[in-house]
Amino acid sequence: MSRRVLIVDPDRTSRAALEQDFVSVAFAVATAESADEAVSTFTATSPDLVVLDLSLGARALELVRRWTTQAPKTVVVLVSGNPSFTAVVGALNEGAKRFFAKPVRAATIVDQLEAPTHELGTAGLDADGVDRFFAISPGLLAIQGFDGFFKMVNPAWEKTLGYTADELCATPYLELVHPDDRDKATDEALEIRGGQTVFRFRNRYRCKDGTYRWLAWSATPSPEHRLIYASARDVTAVVRMEQGLRASNELLKRAALAREQDIRETARAHEHLVELDRFKDEITATLVHDLKNPLSVIVANYDYIVESYDGPADCLEALRDSQGAGQRILRLLSNLVDVARLEIGELELHPKLTSISKLALGIVDQRRVLAQSRRLTLSVVPGPELSGEIDVDLVTRAIENILDNALRYTPVDGTIEIAMHETATDIEIRIGNSGSAIPRELREVVFQRYGQARGNVGSMNLGLGLHFCRKTIEAHGGRIWIDETARMPTVFVIQLPLVASRIPRVSDDTKPGAVGDVGHATSV
Repeated sequence: MSRRVLIVDPDRTSRAALEQDFVSVAFAVATAESADEAVSTFTATSPDLVVLDLSLGARALELVRRWTTQAPKTVVVLVSGNPSFTAVVGALNEGAKRFFAKPVRAATIVDQLEAPTHELGTAGLDADGVDRFFAISPGLLAIQGFDGFFKMVNPAWEKTLGYTADELCATPYLELVHPDDRDKATDEALEIRGGQTVFRFRNRYRCKDGTYRWLAWSATPSPEHRLIYASARDVTAVVRMEQGLRASNELLKRAALAREQDIRETARAHEHLVELDRFKDEITATLVHDLKNPLSVIVANYDYIVESYDGPADCLEALRDSQGAGQRILRLLSNLVDVARLEIGELELHPKLTSISKLALGIVDQRRVLAQSRRLTLSVVPGPELSGEIDVDLVTRAIENILDNALRYTPVDGTIEIAMHETATDIEIRIGNSGSAIPRELREVVFQRYGQARGNVGSMNLGLGLHFCRKTIEAHGGRIWIDETARMPTVFVIQLPLVASRIPRVSDDTKPGAVGDVGHATSV
């Protein structure tokens, strides 16, 4: 006689697919769309197995309770494409056998229900609640005995360490722990056996190929059963990143000490060194947890040093290069965060009426010395002061991204010009440079996430700066694109909505110019 299954799922497509699946493995299939239909169909068909979708909410729990009480021989399993932890636990506690995340195949359900206990490495264990624990928890799961052996592990262990479940259950788990970690692991085990719940304890476990993986543990005891319920997470990549950051800290320390030897000759240089040493120690303590705050300290101190430094010219140039690198890293970190928030519409803008002309002039003035050191002519075309409703921080960073990009790619003795004018509906900012033109086929690519127009992708250029610019300008209701003129092969054009009220003009006889087509410019 064929086995009988009842599929209860409000989703017609999912229900039909699973129905065909069960027919292919020799089941007689009945289906129901609602809880009421499921009750009547259950009575009419007396199924051996019920596959119940948790999207029925409270009615699903009611059905589990009803069927496990009235028909205890019927196996009820749960499925869901968006499971609620509370709903799964509640249904399992009412007697449901297993939980499966959708989509799931009929063969998977049948195999899991028919699998012998020893295939999961239980070594004959059938403690109440074990199967439920494994059904609803992700990651590396284990039940350990107070005797020092694993009693049950889930299949993820074999994928991570390479051992089968039976091999793990046959080996005292301390033998798998790295020798340097065994004393700490023993102390943690004693605390757990004494009734303590442990979170985020780390140690290294030996893989079958002889290598080690870092695992982060959470564990809680059941003294009455002499068992420890534990979950672990492979954090090897995180630990290696932390080790790399610590190595970077050491390199930073050595670089700071080398700089100290170079500038020790003057009292002024020594005073600067004290400040460098102070924030160097702060970086050492916090870099693995927070990159952005220490970088902010670095950039602020470089600004202070460069402003008043009177030492050798080559040292000053090195300081300026370091200052620019730190600023680019900070901007990159901000871009990484803000791009994602802009893309999903979760970054809140804080617009206020702002003189965009004065904003651009301030950004240019900050880069005056850098442009001169690179023998670049950086100029602003005279024009009216126009106001716009903008988020000052975001628009400032967008203009900085474009201007710094021009400073990097404009050749020595080249020219960078900024011009602003208004159209009937918009304020237009044009930032042009005499560097090589960006090919037309790449002018959209550069605004994409990780897009690149040039082969040299170093200098902390991850391809997010221009993507951030586009997202920022679009969030303001504007747009950005790349143009060209006879004088300026590359011109970035930013268009922002015009505000009717205008700040008074700097000069009544000045007229807005266009980058690449102007006769006079204010050189900075």
